[in-house]
Amino acid sequence: MPLILGVLASVFIGISDTCGRASSRRADSISHVTMQMAVGVFVASPIALAMGSQFLVADAVQGVISGVLIATGLAIVYRAMAEASSAIAAPTAAVLAAILPLAWDLIGGANLEAPAAVGSVVALVSLGLTTYSPSHGAGALRGLGMAIVGGALFGLSVVFSADTSADAGAWPAATQRAAGFAAMVVLARTRSVPPILPPGVRRFGVLGGLAGGIGMVCWVLGAQQGDLGTVSVVASTYPAVVAILATRFDDDRIEWWQAIGIGGAIFGTILIALA
Repeated sequence: MPLILGVLASVFIGISDTCGRASSRRADSISHVTMQMAVGVFVASPIALAMGSQFLVADAVQGVISGVLIATGLAIVYRAMAEASSAIAAPTAAVLAAILPLAWDLIGGANLEAPAAVGSVVALVSLGLTTYSPSHGAGALRGLGMAIVGGALFGLSVVFSADTSADAGAWPAATQRAAGFAAMVVLARTRSVPPILPPGVRRFGVLGGLAGGIGMVCWVLGAQQGDLGTVSVVASTYPAVVAILATRFDDDRIEWWQAIGIGGAIFGTILIALA
């Protein structure tokens, strides 16, 4: 079940990131993340109530810290996706979102079985392979730098929200979305940016918020029930979803080495599932 939740997290977060990229090309990424986080509160909170999750203060606080980190990280990554190809920004952020929780898990004493260890390495190397896009020029370098910063914040946010007790259930995801919304409102006011997307792109904020909220709930629940590191590696394969959707709805193209990277990420996930 934990790995199934990780796969679901990958799919929904991939959809959410695709919406974030589309929105950030037409409006400020801060406005998008603000709206996405607001919608996410109305997704995660009912799930927490329906599950009978316990509102534990310590875990809720970790969710709050995670919310500030992930909202800031997403605003940076979405801008990177708008300025460069999603085939560069999304995998770079995803690698860091996978490595940091995995490293945290290993430092905490977790032991990976051989198939899981090999699968994690294959998945991470494959995600790195998809970042190689020499045809995107100087804009890609700026997008890459922003993706590294945003991805690091995303990875840290996963550690705080997902490394929580199973009794807390979906509440860390709910408090994460609420804190992320509050942080983005403050940032929007500071930068004189509207906290709500303009009507023409508002649908991206709503859909991104729905998908992102569900994806994060799946990620948190999967990590609570299973292994934080391996679940995070599986969930971080969402760039495959972003890349596929970008070829369908945008002007991106997948190069042959990026296709190998996507296939490798899927293969690595299978190895982890066999462990």
